[in-house]
Amino acid sequence: GAPPTPGVYLFRDRNEQVLYVGRARDLRARLRSYFRTERQRPAVEAALGALERVEWRELGSELEAGLEELRLLRELRPPANARSARPDRYVYLRRRGAGWCVTETPGPYGPLKSRRRAQAAARALGDWDGEPAAALPSLRARLRRLSADLRFEDAARLRDRIAALEDVAASLAELDRLRALELCLLVPAREDGFQRAYFLSGGRVAAARTLLAGDAGRTEAEAGLAAAARAEPALGPADADELLLIGSFLRRPPPELRVLPLADLRRAA
Repeated sequence: GAPPTPGVYLFRDRNEQVLYVGRARDLRARLRSYFRTERQRPAVEAALGALERVEWRELGSELEAGLEELRLLRELRPPANARSARPDRYVYLRRRGAGWCVTETPGPYGPLKSRRRAQAAARALGDWDGEPAAALPSLRARLRRLSADLRFEDAARLRDRIAALEDVAASLAELDRLRALELCLLVPAREDGFQRAYFLSGGRVAAARTLLAGDAGRTEAEAGLAAAARAEPALGPADADELLLIGSFLRRPPPELRVLPLADLRRAA
C-alpha cells in the first residue's frame, strides 16, 4: 500500500515504539526491498523481527525526506539506526594549553563522528600551533625520518595518527566549504503547484518556506531571505548533519533540484 513517492518511514513494534527510521525516493520500492532479501544489518534484522506496523509519511522530494529523517533520528533515537546518526555523540578538536584535546563543546574544528579518530588526530598534532591540516607536511617528514632510522614501531604509530589527522582534516575542510555557502535550494513541495525552499546561510538551514507562484510566494521568499540575513554562524552537530546531507545532494543533484545563490535572489527582490 505504500506510494511510489518520496518520504520517510518508521518501523514500530507492538507497543508503538519506533525501532527504525529511514527515507526513500520511492517509498514502495524501498519498503519492499526489506522483505525481498535477508541481507540486512543485524540491528535492522532485529527490528524486522519485532515489526508490528510500518508507518510512512509522503513528502515532496528526497531532500525534504532526508531533512525530516534527520529530525526524526534526533527526536526519537531509534535503536536500530546506526550510531553515526546520533549527533549527541559527536566531538570537536580544540586547543588546550600547549596541546590539543577532544571535547563535546562545539567549536570550529568539528563536529567529528569518530571520537577514536579525533583522539588519534589530537595526539598527532601534539603542540602544533596552527590549523590542523597545516601540520601534515611536517608530520610526514618526521615519518620519513623515523623510517630511515629504522624506528619502525614509532613510525607505525605515527603513520596511524597521520591517517587519522588526514581524515579529520578532510572532514573539517568539507564542513568549512559547506558553511561558506549562501544558497536557496528549491524542490517540489508535497502540495501540487507549490515549491519547498531551503535557505542556506551561516552554516545552517536558516529557513524553510513553502512557495506558491505569484505574490504569495514572493512574500514567503522575502521572509526566507530575511531569516538568512539574520542567521548567526552555526557549529552544532545537528546543523552540520543537515549541511552534510545537503552537500551530498549538491554533489549529485537530482533533476528536480534547483540551486540559486542568495545574492541573485536578493538582487531580484
